[in-house]
Amino acid sequence: MKHCLYCGNNPTPHVIHKFYESFDILTGSIRRQLNQTWFGKFMDWLTTKVALGIFYILHPLGLIRINNNIKFVPYERARTLWQEAINQNILMEEIKPFNQSIDLYRARLRDKYLYFMNLPRPETVMTSNLAWIDDKYLLKQKLLQHNFPAPQGGSFTSFAEASKNFRNLDRPVIVKPRAGSRGRHTTTLVHTEEEFKQAFRVAKQLCHWVMVEEHLFGDVQRATVIGGKFIGMLGGSPPRVTGDGVSTIEELIQIKNSIRPPKVKEIKINPYFMQRQGLALSTILPAGKTVDLSEKIGVNYGGTSYDCTKKTHPDTKQMFEELGKFLNISIIGFDFIIPDVSKSYKEQKSGIIEANGAPFIQLHHDPLYGESINAAKYVWDLVT
Repeated sequence: MKHCLYCGNNPTPHVIHKFYESFDILTGSIRRQLNQTWFGKFMDWLTTKVALGIFYILHPLGLIRINNNIKFVPYERARTLWQEAINQNILMEEIKPFNQSIDLYRARLRDKYLYFMNLPRPETVMTSNLAWIDDKYLLKQKLLQHNFPAPQGGSFTSFAEASKNFRNLDRPVIVKPRAGSRGRHTTTLVHTEEEFKQAFRVAKQLCHWVMVEEHLFGDVQRATVIGGKFIGMLGGSPPRVTGDGVSTIEELIQIKNSIRPPKVKEIKINPYFMQRQGLALSTILPAGKTVDLSEKIGVNYGGTSYDCTKKTHPDTKQMFEELGKFLNISIIGFDFIIPDVSKSYKEQKSGIIEANGAPFIQLHHDPLYGESINAAKYVWDLVT
């Protein structure tokens, strides 16, 4: 797959991604209506039974293999979950159709198997409850309607309509695909009409619908709620450098790369992002001035991750627990932007920018800074 500046370290085939995500949004309304009827519940039950039937037929034929060795699982989240299963004497195995890893597993609980993708959940939870949560626009509507914090903005298919919204929002704005994850094709700090035109084109490459929102300032905080309980807040920052009044940004990057911790990759810059801030590699920053070098966050881009669960204000913890119960999703993660996590979200301009029905719980286990939180234990507690 060709490298894409806007996908970053997580490339995806553009045409396939756009077709799948756009079709999912287009048909989502009909599927959500059906899910609320007896037919939807029946189909949810039938799908599970058919999948099990296929397993029992193909497994004896050798077309489905069972991996019982944690070392051969390619997914870090699954390895984290598996290790905790070992700690609790829970048998966990990977199911590999045609010997391919697809994040599919089973666990032996109470003398029977629980089959699951990604993460185990209570058997009473309908998979249809997760069908809409990754849609950033639907989430935004629900949040704002029920007085949960979210940035102002909307979803658009035409550039003309999106431009009207852009002119009515406080600058800067953020432009991103309505569906997708890991910050792919997201453009932040958009100030001008020309920048907006470019950002809209970039987002459109991954989805027919494009989100245009007011830009919120602060690190991205990832809150995880399991069984209605707030279990952790993990902060993530983009690669950034602080000036000394003498060195260029390029020299500051070289210095920072030379002393980075082993788990932090070399700084990845986005020239277009820097250009919007009036920066170049040759820029000499004033002493004490800190600048971000990319809109992507985390150690994979030369940024940081840090646990701030204990620092998180009680109001914010309570808000996420109320939201988890309101959405009625047993395991859920939220990306939340706030200037100071130690202060109440009610006292600052903050907002939830997206949710994930299959959060990366392993991130809580191994932050670059701060305490580790055993998120996997809370997951198993939910189903045992």
